[in-house]
Amino acid sequence: MADPKPIQLHGRPVSGGAFPLICTPLVGRTRDAVLAEVDAVLPKKPDVLEWRVDFFEALGDTRHVLDTARAVRDRVGTTPMMFTRRSTKEGGEKIALPEAQVVQLYVEVCASRLVDLIDYETANAVEDFRRLRAASREHGIALIGSYHNFQ
Repeated sequence: MADPKPIQLHGRPVSGGAFPLICTPLVGRTRDAVLAEVDAVLPKKPDVLEWRVDFFEALGDTRHVLDTARAVRDRVGTTPMMFTRRSTKEGGEKIALPEAQVVQLYVEVCASRLVDLIDYETANAVEDFRRLRAASREHGIALIGSYHNFQ
């Protein structure tokens, strides 16, 4: 088997191109809880931090989400940060937002450039995936197309 191709962000390989990569999720329900998780895991030097925003109680408040993302970014520096909302079909938390609002939140997060990657399920509507692909390209944010099969 050939050597895996390094994952590149902003023209540089993540973790210097080393494998495997360690991705640590942040699942705090509040800003303070998310920041406490950052403070606890950052000394362990994860390769990527994944903010699982489906756990976040203020998910419907775009300004609060962006303010929290900014606070996380300020603490993590150059450590790559991924923004992810998992639906219940994908093993995520139940949220009260319609998918159109989730997609708009992703667009706003891309425009903020506070994260390096977004993760969106490929099983979602094709139009939504295309919209996020366009937003991620426009703002220089990497897009991970996830597929979850629990069978």
